[in-house]
Amino acid sequence: MSEIEKFPSLVADIMSSPVITLDINCNTKEAAKIMVENKIGSIVVLDEGRAAGIVTERDMLEKVLAVGKDPTIVELRQIMSSPLINIDKDATILEAIRKMRHHNIRRLVIMEGDQLVGLVTEKDIIKAVAFASLTSFHSLLAIRKS
Repeated sequence: MSEIEKFPSLVADIMSSPVITLDINCNTKEAAKIMVENKIGSIVVLDEGRAAGIVTERDMLEKVLAVGKDPTIVELRQIMSSPLINIDKDATILEAIRKMRHHNIRRLVIMEGDQLVGLVTEKDIIKAVAFASLTSFHSLLAIRKS
């Protein structure tokens, strides 16, 4: 099978790892700065070294900026979504889509026991599905030319 015919089918194929994390006591301004520097839309929040929640750009907008709170004072613990919704790295991309839809979320954390090993986003899934579609289309073209 050529490289173009291989496409991702498992969460492990598309997850981001390592995941950028911050302590639960970190303020929103510092988190926003790190998100901008790393060009990411969320931060996994750690409490005593364990993944405890997630903060997204939307959380910052709705729970801090839109209501006039000071981002240098508001800690991540105050705005994070918890508990985390996770999925196994060996789950299929379709299972991840279903889980995101069921919980109405755009990100899933990947855990191995108590250890955070990755993050998969709606954007990661869209890229994978688009790639798979293009690969299938390419295969159809190759068949027609034969």
